[in-house]
Amino acid sequence: MMKLPRLFLAALLLALSWPSAATEPLTVRYVDASVMKRNPNNAYFGQLLQLALEKSKEKYGPYQLAPLDIDISQRRHFRELNNGVINVFWTMTNYRREQDAMPVRVPLMKGVYGLRLLAANEQDLATLATVKDLGDLAPFTFIQGRDWPDTQILRLNRLEVSTDVSEGDMYEFTRRHRGYLFPRAVTELYSETESRNFRELARENHLLIRYPAVMYFFVAKHDQPLAQRLEYGLNAAMADGSFDRLFYGFAPHRAALKQAQLHRRKLMTLDNPLLPESAIPAEVLKLQDEVIAHSEP
Repeated sequence: MMKLPRLFLAALLLALSWPSAATEPLTVRYVDASVMKRNPNNAYFGQLLQLALEKSKEKYGPYQLAPLDIDISQRRHFRELNNGVINVFWTMTNYRREQDAMPVRVPLMKGVYGLRLLAANEQDLATLATVKDLGDLAPFTFIQGRDWPDTQILRLNRLEVSTDVSEGDMYEFTRRHRGYLFPRAVTELYSETESRNFRELARENHLLIRYPAVMYFFVAKHDQPLAQRLEYGLNAAMADGSFDRLFYGFAPHRAALKQAQLHRRKLMTLDNPLLPESAIPAEVLKLQDEVIAHSEP
């Protein structure tokens, strides 16, 4: 067998170790229902996904994003993820979800999805202004989706929860019925009510319900390469400050924190027994404290 010259062999190995200019870009498909669900916050996750891929491009090669503007449930997201229809999905983590798909364990929202404001009927606002502890919320029913992780969190904290209202009708139902509360993340409530012309539902300005909650990117259970790339890119963005610039500079986030005045609200802390061991509650609360402090003028 003919032996290759050492210099030629070394040059060949070096060439193979670098991404080829002809390498096909990695296609990353994800659901972006910003328009369909009238939720501008989804745009943040798309931008963060792009930032993570961009920060990892030099190491992992080119990419292209393929957003899908469809409206599907969180449960179906996991099914389509493992069927290969989509490649990535963002949601709050819990034990079950980390069994169904592979989490990229870098918090995407600084614990904000565990900082909840309340949409409420106008006639309930006076009562809510007098709430001092969780017991005072006993007369109210919280509206949630059947497959939302918050549903179990609220129930485990002995709060009454209804999952009978369809997701698209929750704001309208709350607007028309007394005694119901629709908790939304700080970054969701204002943008969602304004896009639906339900501004009166955002007037509850006394309470801040808090529990440790972490939002991760999830990929299919077998897609270790994408998980590694996203983790690398997110950590690089955190290290150079571009993550925080995007998070606090994203217009709906900036507007929501200014309107919410979190530091002035009555803080009501719930337990989250569903939080996986990989997410340390004290660290999540520290991230939340940073966001609360950031809302001060």
